[in-house]
Amino acid sequence: MNVQTTGPKYTRHPTGRDVVFVFGAGASYADGAPLQADILPIIMSDELSDIRKSKTGQTVTEFIADNFSWDEQAQIYPTLETVFGFLDYFISQDEHLSAQYSNARIRAIKEGLIKLIHYVIGVKSNEQGKTYRSFWESIGRHNPNIAILTLNYDTLLEDAFGSFHPGAGYINYSIHLMNYDLTEKEQAMEGYLNPAAIKIMKGHGSLNWKYCHCCKQVLLTPRDTKIDLYDDHAGEDPGSSAKYYCPIDKSEFETLIIPPSHIKKISHPVISQILSEAMREIRSCKKVVFVGYSFPDADVHFKALFKKSLSHGQQVIVVNNSKSKTLKYNYLALTDNVQFIKLSFADFLNSDSLVKEILTSTDGSGNLAYRFR
Repeated sequence: MNVQTTGPKYTRHPTGRDVVFVFGAGASYADGAPLQADILPIIMSDELSDIRKSKTGQTVTEFIADNFSWDEQAQIYPTLETVFGFLDYFISQDEHLSAQYSNARIRAIKEGLIKLIHYVIGVKSNEQGKTYRSFWESIGRHNPNIAILTLNYDTLLEDAFGSFHPGAGYINYSIHLMNYDLTEKEQAMEGYLNPAAIKIMKGHGSLNWKYCHCCKQVLLTPRDTKIDLYDDHAGEDPGSSAKYYCPIDKSEFETLIIPPSHIKKISHPVISQILSEAMREIRSCKKVVFVGYSFPDADVHFKALFKKSLSHGQQVIVVNNSKSKTLKYNYLALTDNVQFIKLSFADFLNSDSLVKEILTSTDGSGNLAYRFR
């Protein structure tokens, strides 16, 4: 909606979204981002030599080898939830595991594992983002009145945003960013015919968010999503790598991502704000579309969020080509007004008529041709 005042013309979010998209790992997988289940096997293999050579990689893989068993040939590995849950137990209880693994070292190992996840996603993700570009092009053709809740750390979605309509829109992360002024972004839209403001709510954080634990602010680093595993002393000299230091209090920034664990720290002030905004968006929208998300056991907080937020009769659509027998019942536990489209994200976007129907038919009475089987 464009609001005309006596001054410049700004773009504003309409009241209530037509569609809220919820992106899980399956949405980013099409553009090369690894699935969560694939990350630990990559870390424990020799596929990425920098992991084995770096001090961080050696410390983390040694800990996992000492405390877990797996079968590489059978592709049986512990889950990331299991490893983080084990680490979080000792951290939450303020206990040592052994003389070798003190509580302080366990905390450091957890941070190292987060660093390795950051590294694997950054290396594996395809910067071209063809599927997300196709998504934004569909939004531009049919209906930009959407919001997105993504549970992925990668920035493939944002990187592809320029294909939506170059210069005619901006991203609102629904949090304060110390170097991203929304007012300036709104003013920059003056002169465009149909400018759009798109909310992207990243419920598990993002590789391009750096958090200061002192002033509790977030720095946006749009093109800085890679990580140097050999930079074990990064930030010791504030003058050597300014991008890792808060300009207000000189504290070292940390990448803000919430790792997969049964003990997730969703009380983090930034994450808490995002989830509150997501609840408001879901409650006021006409339709919720889940893409590539299967409600893993560690995401019980998201099941609670949707259970509280979805209203009776609100239409829910699930785009997922998973063969899981439990997927259907995970969603039916939330609402009985759910329709299943058994397609991959890319195949779904290739059906422009189906995408158009979902984006433009907002009365909730649609009877989609595709069904989960």
